[in-house]
Amino acid sequence: MLLKLSIHHYALIDHIEWDCSEGWTVLTGETGSGKSILLGALGLVLGGRAEGLQSIQQEKCIVEAEFRPSPAVRALLGALDEGGDCIIRRSIAPGGRSRAYVNDEPVKLQFLKTLAPMLVDLHGQEDGQRLHGSEGLLHAVDSFSAEAAQAAALWRTQHGLWTQANDALEQLKQERALPEADADYLRFQIEELEQIDFNDDRLRNLDSLLNALGHAQDIRQALESVRHQLQEDDRSIVGELRRIEQLLERVSTVHPASATLLERIRSSRIELDDAGTEAGTEADAVDLDPKALSRAEAERDRLNRMFDKHRVADLDALALRLTAMQEQLHGAQRREQRLAELQVAVDGHRAVLDATGLELSRLRGESGTALCHAIVERLQHLKMPAARLAFNWTPAAAPEAAGPERVHLTFSANPGQPLQPLNKVASGGERSRVMLSLKAAMTAHLEVPTLILDEIDAGVSGDVASRMADLIAVISKGIQVITISHLPQVAGKADHHFRVFKEERDGRANTGMTALDDAGRVEELAAMLSGETVGDTARAQARALMG
Repeated sequence: MLLKLSIHHYALIDHIEWDCSEGWTVLTGETGSGKSILLGALGLVLGGRAEGLQSIQQEKCIVEAEFRPSPAVRALLGALDEGGDCIIRRSIAPGGRSRAYVNDEPVKLQFLKTLAPMLVDLHGQEDGQRLHGSEGLLHAVDSFSAEAAQAAALWRTQHGLWTQANDALEQLKQERALPEADADYLRFQIEELEQIDFNDDRLRNLDSLLNALGHAQDIRQALESVRHQLQEDDRSIVGELRRIEQLLERVSTVHPASATLLERIRSSRIELDDAGTEAGTEADAVDLDPKALSRAEAERDRLNRMFDKHRVADLDALALRLTAMQEQLHGAQRREQRLAELQVAVDGHRAVLDATGLELSRLRGESGTALCHAIVERLQHLKMPAARLAFNWTPAAAPEAAGPERVHLTFSANPGQPLQPLNKVASGGERSRVMLSLKAAMTAHLEVPTLILDEIDAGVSGDVASRMADLIAVISKGIQVITISHLPQVAGKADHHFRVFKEERDGRANTGMTALDDAGRVEELAAMLSGETVGDTARAQARALMG
């Protein structure tokens, strides 16, 4: 429940410290005094937007609320829970920069919005529209039945899976598909390039090979001449060196320097003899076949065509181009496979979603009927004995996150009248009574410790107002209730009473509030009954209202 609200520099409020109590608290005051401003300040710590505040404030706005958290709130707080009361603070600088804290730890605004529905059920003057909106009504129907709430949670999960798969399918469909003609041409190019052995060193040295084949005769003649002059001629170099060795061998035993020279000559002769042999081997290996040159030239022409066709400069770049085309073709083939897989996933999730929706519709129908009965029961107490209510369910065009159906509330206040949309046939006072009856019916199911009602008694008076007060009093036996009211019949039955006022201070309007004791309450209620002139009769009526 709400224990305390501290407000600094918010709208017309300079500083207010409000200690809240259990039971029913009522706020009264003249129109424009700032009662709804208090709720606006509370809305800030509940994650509300500070619309327009930064344009008028000159000092930092700080709103701090202290709550006694429920076990569910403690679970949501997690590490932020310090075991005691929960303090939420919101600060807004004059420039509009906003910060939020829970137990002095900074949090994101979205966390406050998640936490808020578990702390306070805040019914503002505009919230009567929830009676006309499908989303608000569905929340009420689901909250009234644990089974419906579980089915709704399951629906949201399944709807999320279906939506995710469907979005992925649509996104893939929007990607440009590869036309079959292009795929065939791509296959042809890949097959053409796959005929090339990119690891063949001969292809990588094709220019050198062509140069060698073009001069094959000259190369062979030169190599054979080298071999002949080194080894085979009568006066060959190797033969002359052998004769020189023989001369040196004769004197090497008696002339050490000749022995050294002999070793050098012998080493040169062996090296030249080996060179001659290698020259002969190379000469025999020279290909003099004219067809070899033709084949090499054809290979060079084929590679050059591939280079020009694919706009690359060498074999490595051509190999990369082949890899890219293979990946492109594989991607196109994978796309078709992925499309089929996603379609199967979408169909599967839709089948599960439809089955979940059937069960959800059944449970919501039962819960809606029970909720209408509970509302009608309370409306009878509020002097609407012939009132009838029913939920009208309409299938959605496509599955929505809230459910497979939309709903609106139909209403009849008088016997013999058909059920029609509530927003078209109900008066303001009738809508107020329906909303209060809905709140009363939902109290035991929402598990929210604080209910705040901003002029929910608008449009009623007299005995109806007194009966609405009785219903609010019943609600306050189970949870904390805070109401804003202009009706003395309602305010007189509250447990605690605060008067909100506006005064001029330092040349500017300022909103304040004060707790009323019994005497103060009598004066406030008497003023609400009679206006500015308060007499004994009005005071007597005020005491009667207070019981």
